[in-house]
Amino acid sequence: MKYQCLTLFLLTGLLSGCSATQTAQSASNGDDFALAEFVADKGCDASFQCKVIGVGERQTCGGPSQYVVYSVRNVDETQVEQMAVAITKKERAINQQTPPSEVCKQVLPIQALCINSQCQAITLK
Repeated sequence: MKYQCLTLFLLTGLLSGCSATQTAQSASNGDDFALAEFVADKGCDASFQCKVIGVGERQTCGGPSQYVVYSVRNVDETQVEQMAVAITKKERAINQQTPPSEVCKQVLPIQALCINSQCQAITLK
């Protein structure tokens, strides 16, 4: 029992140290989560209410690192754009601090359509 408590104590200390360390990348992931949460209500009446915005910056080949679908019926488009610009600036700063990778990850553009009263992403090929 004594060894189990000691092991549990040591593991807890190790794991808490992991969560206390935050890099610029994990801060950017927090912003990504905040944006995703902000645009979570994708309800729509017609496809013109569905929008797509490019977010982030790919280091090797340029362009957005992701596309986000949202409904203008439920969120302020200006706020979405401001959040996307902030994330892009942070990713650009991270990219300038790290050496570029040799691999360019392809991110296909998407189109947003209102399907079953929800804005949904359709990948363009």
